Amino acid sequence: MSNLLPPSTSAIKSMRIALKLVANEQVSFATSSGNDFSANSFAAIKPCSLAEAIGASAIDLEIDVSSLDASLSEHVVSESAVSKSAVNTAHSFNDYFAQAITHIDQQHTVLLSHPELPYRLLMMPAIVAAKHRCHPHAYLTGLGEADDMQSAINAALVQAKRAHIQPTHVDATQLTCYKDKFAQLVMMIGSIATRSVPNAVSDNQSADAQYWFTEMHQNRVASFNFSEGNKQHSAVFVQGTELAQASSLVDDNRLFLPVSANDLWSMKQQLQELSTQLAALPEQNDKSGSTAISFMLSQLKQFDQTQPLSAVVMANSVTNAVSEINVMLSTIGKAEATAANEVQAKSNLSIEHKTPSGSCFHLTSDKVLGNNGLCFVYPGVGTVYPQMFAQLPRYFPALFAQLERDGDVKAMLQADSIYAENAKTADMSLGELAIAGVGASYILTKVLTEHFGIKPNFAMGYSMGEASMWASLDVWKTPHNMIEATQTNSIFTTDISGRLDCVRQAWQLEHGEDIVWNSFVVRAAPADIEKVLADFPRAYLAIIQGDTCVLAGCEESCKALLKQIGKRGIAANRVTAMHTKPAMLIRDNVQAFYQQPLHDQDVITSFASQIKFISAASQSPINLTSESIAASIADTFCQPLDFTQLVNNARQLGASLFVEIGADRQTTTLIDKISRTSEMAQTCQAISVNAKGDDQTALLKCIAQLITHKTPISLDYLTETLSSLLTTTLAAEKRSSHHTDNMLAPQLEGEQS
Repeated sequence: MSNLLPPSTSAIKSMRIALKLVANEQVSFATSSGNDFSANSFAAIKPCSLAEAIGASAIDLEIDVSSLDASLSEHVVSESAVSKSAVNTAHSFNDYFAQAITHIDQQHTVLLSHPELPYRLLMMPAIVAAKHRCHPHAYLTGLGEADDMQSAINAALVQAKRAHIQPTHVDATQLTCYKDKFAQLVMMIGSIATRSVPNAVSDNQSADAQYWFTEMHQNRVASFNFSEGNKQHSAVFVQGTELAQASSLVDDNRLFLPVSANDLWSMKQQLQELSTQLAALPEQNDKSGSTAISFMLSQLKQFDQTQPLSAVVMANSVTNAVSEINVMLSTIGKAEATAANEVQAKSNLSIEHKTPSGSCFHLTSDKVLGNNGLCFVYPGVGTVYPQMFAQLPRYFPALFAQLERDGDVKAMLQADSIYAENAKTADMSLGELAIAGVGASYILTKVLTEHFGIKPNFAMGYSMGEASMWASLDVWKTPHNMIEATQTNSIFTTDISGRLDCVRQAWQLEHGEDIVWNSFVVRAAPADIEKVLADFPRAYLAIIQGDTCVLAGCEESCKALLKQIGKRGIAANRVTAMHTKPAMLIRDNVQAFYQQPLHDQDVITSFASQIKFISAASQSPINLTSESIAASIADTFCQPLDFTQLVNNARQLGASLFVEIGADRQTTTLIDKISRTSEMAQTCQAISVNAKGDDQTALLKCIAQLITHKTPISLDYLTETLSSLLTTTLAAEKRSSHHTDNMLAPQLEGEQS
């Protein structure tokens, strides 16, 4: 066995080869379906004038499928006359690959392509890419050949100076067709560019491809493994500096159409006109996607959010959008008829319209909820769920790239647990749940504030959500530094979770005595529980939240208490003594843990002038000092939590539109219930940003409701990404049309003869 490189590939020893994917304008995606390509296969493929300029003078090495794939015993590779004419003979895919490296060693650029594949591979010396400021999708840094695959991989890693790395393997050893090998190579580089885990050979590049997490500040490394004859080959590729283009949140199958008007009469006119325009669009098919996208882009650009009234139509097709408009018009008509029958002035007309598809319209005679009353609400521990946010990196690649530069995204989202196969959050520790919850809130905060320009007027947290609030809104300077401490500090590992040391101390138990702890959600008034608590010293009223309470403590005591008051409780089966009397024993430790350095004064000052930070531990907003924040968290953490009082206090301070910034919709449901039992129910609403199952739709529904509630918002991100999608779609339709014309041409000529 030999780990030595063959002479044809030795040139790579002293250099890195930059790789950039470029579209093959001559090939229709429709002809490439057998290789799992589609019009949106890789968001990374975006127009690049530098790449086009470099590629124009590149040596074009194209695999002649008729000679190579028709007979694997005779392989011919043709070099086109883009820069010079020549014919080279290659005896294997590896030899063909080596030809490109030979040219690159002479400081040439090379285009690898296949006549039936929609993407080409532009290869150049890394120094040439740097000189032209052309950001590559990946770098080829090592090649290995041996009698067995592991030796080939090891040789490639040594050459790439990555022997200490365990790369992600892309197995192409079962592929014998040159087209399939090249397609798999292109798809792997696309995965590196989009930061998504490379799929198996038989899988396609799905919209839900798993995000490729790495260790902190480590680039992604993949080995492309293939067999030729009796030799095994491996090529090592490293993540490049090119960032994938963001996919559009909206498209021709996910319409988002905002409408603005000066008054209700004008709104009805605008909606009717929109319905007429949509009905006139061609029926949706593979060649009409650009028409719907272009129409939606125009609608977004002309939307005027300074108008008093706004509505949003959401649907999965043009036909359904028309239906959504008809339902909205019907709702408005019924509301007007009801108001007229009740001899009610139209100025007092109130309309709240929301459909399962996300279409919404809000009209009230009271104050506008989203203007000066926006409150970000951060949920507590336990809201995270398996595969949460799986779609978000595709739509916000720049955000995830920034998060990787700032800290450890893998740890922030507890990726080993959240994204594991058959993941169960019930198996996660309190510390892991807390970290993942803060990470979820942090990411969603950045999505809303940095990509949609949304700035809250208030902020508050449910339980440990207060910590998420300070971390997510950039009050704490280095929140990433708290991840490891949360995993190891006794507060989370043994004091109020695990073996429950603070409970053991409060109950004066011997070291070996067991504690069977549980918590129960019970539909009961706090007074019903409080009047018998004295009879059960090891049971605690931990949380008050609308029409339910959370009872925690000794499982046997809690069950006995519930039986005495005639109530049934739903067991949470989670071991945590937060918000109970024993937790007060570690209050000072909690305060010390959360006393974190704050951002520079100019940042803090800008936040203080705009956001009022509300805590369950105080009636007044919290002063932005490290000591005040830490004391507030400690008090909220250790004392019983009255979430009902927190919500009502926030409304008294001016909050009216509550937006939950976290995984799922824990607090949204609670706030809705609290509002329905309050005299201020008509002036308070809750919205969630996320929901299990579809990150994209949940986010768009939230944006739509914020628009109708007149929250100041920027839609530039939607229009920018939609514009890119329109460009891509038009190009794909053009290629498809060109391919169809070429297929029809001989038939037409025959008919004419």
